[in-house]
Amino acid sequence: MTQIHISIKKPNNQGGLDPVTGTMRFCPVRRHFDTAKNLVIAASFDADLSASGELTVDLLPTTSAFVWQVVELADSPQAYTRYVEVPNSQARVEYMDLVEVDAGTFVPKDMAGSQLLKVRRAATQSEAETLSAQYPDELVFFDETATTAKAAAALSTLESITAEAQTNAMLAKSAMLSARSSADSATATQSDLSSLASNASMAAASVANDSQTVADTANAVAAKGESAIATIDSTVRAVKDKAEAATTVLPSTGTTEGTTGGTGKDSAGETPAGTVSEEPAAKATVKGA
Repeated sequence: MTQIHISIKKPNNQGGLDPVTGTMRFCPVRRHFDTAKNLVIAASFDADLSASGELTVDLLPTTSAFVWQVVELADSPQAYTRYVEVPNSQARVEYMDLVEVDAGTFVPKDMAGSQLLKVRRAATQSEAETLSAQYPDELVFFDETATTAKAAAALSTLESITAEAQTNAMLAKSAMLSARSSADSATATQSDLSSLASNASMAAASVANDSQTVADTANAVAAKGESAIATIDSTVRAVKDKAEAATTVLPSTGTTEGTTGGTGKDSAGETPAGTVSEEPAAKATVKGA
């Protein structure tokens, strides 16, 4: 049940409002079955306004099968009839907030002239998709279990995509760290190569210096060798000159008295005093050299 609060006033000559008393008549439009499978006939009941012009009444929530007819101030010249929907509410609802509908179609009056919503039902999602394609202006419902299963499958797919995205993010991070490490290694290698190149340049300079030193030493040795050779040649030349000079001053070989065969010796084989032999003279020349 839903509590409906009604308050009716009338104007007075002082610019204010006075309460109205009278009868309110309520009747369900069309016979219908309730949730307990009871047949509810279109029978009315009355309720009187209080001295303050107010009334609180309990009414069954309406469905697509029926609405409430409310006759204000029934059996009076001011009687007025409304057809309203009653919501299923635990809180009290004001009479003026009830949606007023057309008595024949139960369509809210504020929707008069608009297209009615048509609803179709399907057993499966596939059938619903087919009906939806055939009737694009109609709303198609299908089994809630199938909807739940499809939603669960979609959620599972999203979770899988999320997990894959997280994995790819981790791989990308790992690749970035690896790239940074490789860059650091390359920098270190470049530094080592630069150091090696510097050492090689220093070694090349040292080798060049050593080569120059060796060349200078060889040149010095060659110069000294040439000087020594020149000295030796000069000494040999001097010795030869002395030898030639000594040979020039030696007496010529002749036959002396008492010698035989021109050898400078006597018959006894002795060299007479005052006679110079050629052989000793040659030896003397060598010693003089």
